[in-house]
Amino acid sequence: MRVSEFLEAFHRELPLGLAMPDDPVGVQVMVEDRELSAVAIAYEMNEQAADEAAAAGAELVIAFHPLIYPSVRRLTPGSRVERTVMRLVQRNLTLAIVHTAFDAHPEGTSALLARELRLEGIRPLVPNPARSGAGMGAIGELPEARSIEEFARMLRAACNAPAVRVSTDHHDDARTIRTVAVLGGSGMSFYDHAVAAGADALVTADVRYHGFHAANDRIPVLDPGHAESERFVVDGIAALVARVCRHHGFDLRTMLLAGPANPVRFVI
Repeated sequence: MRVSEFLEAFHRELPLGLAMPDDPVGVQVMVEDRELSAVAIAYEMNEQAADEAAAAGAELVIAFHPLIYPSVRRLTPGSRVERTVMRLVQRNLTLAIVHTAFDAHPEGTSALLARELRLEGIRPLVPNPARSGAGMGAIGELPEARSIEEFARMLRAACNAPAVRVSTDHHDDARTIRTVAVLGGSGMSFYDHAVAAGADALVTADVRYHGFHAANDRIPVLDPGHAESERFVVDGIAALVARVCRHHGFDLRTMLLAGPANPVRFVI
């Protein structure tokens, strides 16, 4: 079986059509459509991750975050992206990206975080009419109402985050949270959808200062960090790869790549 044959089967489980418009999902680097024996899975790519995949005998890397975004104008040693593209070519590795296609999958980014938060009745925040159960974001109910501070502590533990930024004063004890909307990664553009869906709070990342101000007039926003909110995606992608292999009888090795690390570091 060649790389392209596996990807064809994989994208029947994870259709690229689920992705947001203009998101560069799919194959970003391919030198040769090789015979496939092993698949490596990464959160995002750098040179070390490419070397790790090649040393482990992988021919294909499936990564969550795009490497080439929006474009590469040249190939020089001048940036991480350019160096990594060259290393993938040198190692004869194919790189395929899933990003917002995985976000919108019924078992994708937001659904995984919602489950870790023990939400019940999880469903898409913005359903995709093309596939039942798919859509951007997730919404569900906590087993019991929590104060904002209690829920923030739950979120911090679930995401293994150093801190959680919260848009409301921690003395606002009158407000409780039961229905929670979740959008892993940068999801503040879905804030109005969370309000319209009846959420008591939105969990997302990369929230700007004025976004926190605006949220105080409606429902609170809790931001555990970008990578922190997406910490389950590598295992989630691996689970889909394993499902495809079982369904089709593919005999492939699967490995999870360790790096690169979160580029944001907290000094406390």
